[in-house]
Amino acid sequence: MSYYPNHHRLALFSLKPLNKQAQKVVNHPLNQHLTSKLPDGTTVLDIGFQIRSRSQRTIATLGRADADIFVEGTAISRLQCSFEIEPTTNVILLYDRSNGQTTQLFGEDAVPFEHGRLRRVVIQKDMNSRMSMGGGSVQFEFIWYQDFAKTTAIIKDRESMTNGCEEDPRLALTADGVESGSPSQMQTRIHTPGPRQLRMRYMKCGRLGAGQFGTVYKALNLDTGRFLAVKIIQKPEDASKDASWKQSLRYALKREVETLSRISHPHIIDFVTSQGWDGPTAEIFMGLKDGTLQSLVLQSEVRTINNFAKSSFHQILMAIHFLAENGIVHRDVKPENILYTMLRSGNSILFQLGDFGLCNRTVDARSSVGTPLYTAPEVYDGVQSHKMDVWSLFVTVAWTLNFDGFRQGLEYFTSIPQARQAVFSMASRIPEIQEMARIDPNERASAAQMLVKCFGGEGLLIQRNRVPPLSPPKPEARAHPELPPTPMPQVKHRPALVE
Repeated sequence: MSYYPNHHRLALFSLKPLNKQAQKVVNHPLNQHLTSKLPDGTTVLDIGFQIRSRSQRTIATLGRADADIFVEGTAISRLQCSFEIEPTTNVILLYDRSNGQTTQLFGEDAVPFEHGRLRRVVIQKDMNSRMSMGGGSVQFEFIWYQDFAKTTAIIKDRESMTNGCEEDPRLALTADGVESGSPSQMQTRIHTPGPRQLRMRYMKCGRLGAGQFGTVYKALNLDTGRFLAVKIIQKPEDASKDASWKQSLRYALKREVETLSRISHPHIIDFVTSQGWDGPTAEIFMGLKDGTLQSLVLQSEVRTINNFAKSSFHQILMAIHFLAENGIVHRDVKPENILYTMLRSGNSILFQLGDFGLCNRTVDARSSVGTPLYTAPEVYDGVQSHKMDVWSLFVTVAWTLNFDGFRQGLEYFTSIPQARQAVFSMASRIPEIQEMARIDPNERASAAQMLVKCFGGEGLLIQRNRVPPLSPPKPEARAHPELPPTPMPQVKHRPALVE
C-alpha cells in the first residue's frame, strides 16, 4: 500500500493527470483548493470527504458547469461524471452522467461501461485505474491511499457525518430511473428469453463455504456495487462413472435453479441469476446474507436462542409449505442451510431457506440424498415427499433448542439408527410439534397443518378449510425396534416453542 503524506487527510483517492488537458484541470484556479503533490512533484486532485458535495451519497462531481471539479472543454458536459457511494455496501462507483456517454475507463485492469447497462461501475485499487472524459481528451489515473477493505471501512465510519446533507436532485441515486440494487427479475431470471442476457461481472471477496455441489464465495457485483453470493460448480473433466454421476447432478441442479428462479417467497433465498452452464464452470448468484442459523446459534446465549428457534421455525415452515404447494422437495433442511439477515428496522431477523443443491420435484425425488442425521426414515425405503422436509425441520428445531443435550448427541451417535431413535424419543419432549416427527409419513403432519396448529394459519397459501385435521396420536413402534430406547433425562423446565 502506497502512502503519500501530502494528500488531504479526508481524501480517499486522487486523480493524477495523464495528459495536458488533465493537467489544465488540476491547475485551474477553481480546483486549486483540492490539490496536493505526490512525492515526485506531480500535482493531483484529492477526492474525498473534504469536498462536501451537495448530495448525501456523492463524493464529487466533475463537469464544466455547477460541479465540484471544473473541467473545461467543448466536449465536456455540464455534468460529466460523479463518484457515488453505494448506500448499503459503502463501495465507490463511477457514474457517467454525460450527454454523449463520453466518460470511459481504460487500461489493462479496466472493467468498462457496458452497453445495455446503467452507466456506472465499481472503482477501487488495482481495478479501473484509469478514466477519460470528453472522448479521451482528458485522462486521469486513480491514486488510492487505502486498499479496498479499508476504504469501505473509512466510508462506513464517516457515514454519520454525511447525514442531513441537502440532496441535489440531479445526483440522487434514484434519479437515474433504475433500481440500484440487484437486477430486476425480467433482466436476470435465467428462464427469460431474449438476445441480451448480459453476464454478471463480479469480483470474489472471500470464500464462504464448500460442499458436494460447489464452492460459495462472497462476490461484489461490479455494475451495482452490491455484494452477493456466488456458487461455482466445476464440470467433471474425466469420463469415470463418478464424473458421469456428478455431471447428471449438475444438469439436475440447473433444472432446479431454473425452477426456483420462477418462484418467489420472502423466506426462500433469492436467486439473482446463473450463467456458464454450457462451459466448464457454472455460476449461481444468490443474495448475500449475514450467516446461517447454525453460526447464529453457536455464538448466542440460551435465552436468545429460544427466540431464534421460534422465529426460524415459523418462517421456514412457511417456506416448506410454499415449496410443497409448488411440488418441490428441498431434501436438505438443516441449520447450515437456513440463512439469516439482521433487519435494520427493529431487532427482527429474516430467515430464509437456502442451498437448493439437493432439491427436486416431488415426482422425481427418488435418490437417497441429504444430510443423514436430518433425513426422514422413509427416504431409505425410496419413499419421498414434502413430508421429509417437515421431519428435517423438526430435527433442526430440536438441534436449535438443544433439549437434553440433543445437539451434542447428534454429533456423537455412532450410527444413523441411533440418531433416528433419538429424534423419535425427542418428539415427546417437544409436544407442540411432535406430529412432525412421526415415523409414518402418512401420519406425519404437513407444513400447512403445523401452520394451522401453531400459528393460527398465518402464512397459509391455501384456504384453511382445505387443510385436513391432524391425525390423532397413536402408539408407534420405535424408530428402530432393534435398538433400546434412547435414554433421555427428564426436562424440568423448558420454554414453550409456540406461545
